[in-house]
Amino acid sequence: MKYTERDMMIGEGEVKMRVSLVQTESNGTKAENEKKVFEQLNEAVLGNPDVICLSELFLSWGVNFAGGKVKQDEIVKYQDFAEKNNVNLILGSVALESDIPGKVTNTCFVISRKGDVIGRYDKIHMYKVNKPGFRFDESDDTIAGEKLGIFEIDGVKIGIGICFDLRFPEYFRELAERGAQIIFLPSHFNKGTGSIAWEILTRARAIENQVYFCAVNQTGENLCADTKVISYAGEVIKSLGREEGILTMDLELGLQEQHRNEVPMLRQIKIR
Repeated sequence: MKYTERDMMIGEGEVKMRVSLVQTESNGTKAENEKKVFEQLNEAVLGNPDVICLSELFLSWGVNFAGGKVKQDEIVKYQDFAEKNNVNLILGSVALESDIPGKVTNTCFVISRKGDVIGRYDKIHMYKVNKPGFRFDESDDTIAGEKLGIFEIDGVKIGIGICFDLRFPEYFRELAERGAQIIFLPSHFNKGTGSIAWEILTRARAIENQVYFCAVNQTGENLCADTKVISYAGEVIKSLGREEGILTMDLELGLQEQHRNEVPMLRQIKIR
């Protein structure tokens, strides 16, 4: 059974949203990565989710990073998938070509059950590292976004951050203040610079904002993997470890609301 907006309203029984998080390893060409992702999407819908979320740059990482760029019209195939399968789709992120030669945006599209693009979030915080033997600056070829990633799916407010955004707590606080109950973080989190952050900050963002935190990572030799769902109280409810796969579970929004009433932290922040 698919949940509808009416099912999401507070009433008899638990209020739930079923999410599926797809952990992949995008180590091939763009075409190979996409073929694998559609196989995983087709497997994910068998779990009857309301929302499927992919990882960051799921088409771009691999043997030909530059060849993983995406034009806007390439999103249509994902819109068709969402409509055909009556499922909401959070498209992780893609390297979306811009009007500026050589520049992309790191963009997450939110697609409704009807196949409509109902939201777009461009990653705001650029990954920058300057260590001995390793320098990386995402802004060399990526234009930073400016708008908050807050949208509504089936009557539920959801927030979106991407990877390095995790290190900026004020961003997630604003999502919570604008009503986000579930936050999705599509990622390609690197072990060498981020393993501690992936373990600790994902839970911190959940606790301090009383949200379900869905951290959707890629896996691979140098990546943290460990896609997981963290409760509004900071408990890691379910995780995938290092293998490619799909994590599906129901998020109990009624219990979350109860917790927020019992520990009215967000209300205190708002009045200050």
